[in-house]
Amino acid sequence: MKILSAVLCSALFLIFCTSAGAQSRVRADGMSTIHKNLVDIARDKAIENAQRNAVEKAVGVMVTSTSEVENYQLKLDRILSESRGFINSYKVISEKREADSYFVTIEADIGSGKLKDRMQAINLIIARKSKPRLMILFGEQAQKDALAEAAMAKYFLSKGFKVIDAETVRKGKEKENLQNLASDRKAVTDIAHRYGAEVVILGRAEATSQSFNVGGIEMHSNKVIVSGKVINGDTGEVLATESETKSVPGMKGDIKAITEEVSLKIARNMLDSVLDRWSSELANTATVKLVASGLGGYEDLMKFKDMVVQEVKGFKEMQQRAFQQGRVELDVELRGNTQGMADDVAAMSLGNRKVKILEITPNRIEVRLVP
Repeated sequence: MKILSAVLCSALFLIFCTSAGAQSRVRADGMSTIHKNLVDIARDKAIENAQRNAVEKAVGVMVTSTSEVENYQLKLDRILSESRGFINSYKVISEKREADSYFVTIEADIGSGKLKDRMQAINLIIARKSKPRLMILFGEQAQKDALAEAAMAKYFLSKGFKVIDAETVRKGKEKENLQNLASDRKAVTDIAHRYGAEVVILGRAEATSQSFNVGGIEMHSNKVIVSGKVINGDTGEVLATESETKSVPGMKGDIKAITEEVSLKIARNMLDSVLDRWSSELANTATVKLVASGLGGYEDLMKFKDMVVQEVKGFKEMQQRAFQQGRVELDVELRGNTQGMADDVAAMSLGNRKVKILEITPNRIEVRLVP
């Protein structure tokens, strides 16, 4: 019996170890465009592309974008076995150059496990999103709004976000329009663009305290409602909405603590929703707003759109939002990121005109066709 128990325990231990360090071997292809004959850079990008494809193929999660090449292996080492699936090791099976494209095939070992340190995952997703800057705006300036705004800002700072001071907006000419931002998508993107915020949280706080008498003792019923809307500062797209209400009896001064508590809960919920959204985009597809000017007319527009379809790697779908006086706004859905798309667009030409990159943000690219 003791021998049998020992055998069973050994078997269970082996099963546990195997599950905890589960791996799968995956082959995946990657490619990159060669710009200005810089083959080494194209090879590195093709390998990175193959690594992401290997991870997505195995478990559908993301590997860090390696614009920070020197930190790439370090980040992987630190989160290895702490995520649903990351590359443990890989080797290049084949590679070749064809015209201005570089192709590789890799074989990767994917380690899988349960995420133990959630902060590592948050940092990873934020890094993949180019560390977006956040602005929190509450339309009114009462104490309740200041408390809610401060509590949210403190929370997002603790999670690694760069938070832009909203006071700079309030001191500007937009001050009188803050209460109307929730219904004005263009106004939000204008303010975000002016102050360098990729993400904007529009918040609203309501706090009331009603008095009543219990056995000769004056009591108060405190009620706090905090709501928030997370908006993509580049596109005006709503990423998440949250609202929370809390009503408790107590002293009149308790309204401060309740406001901070509710605001913190809202901030947590909004972060969870946004991280889920970003994680899905990174593992699947993302939408980038492409704004191009200098088009001669409708014929140029059609040619330019055809180039985007044919020459942007990972292209999935495109929607035209506006075209006026040689300027077009396109929402491009692709598997990849904004920087990779910008590289491809910069290499395009329409006849004898080149595409000049004017501006790049995490979700938006602005270009002009020049002679």
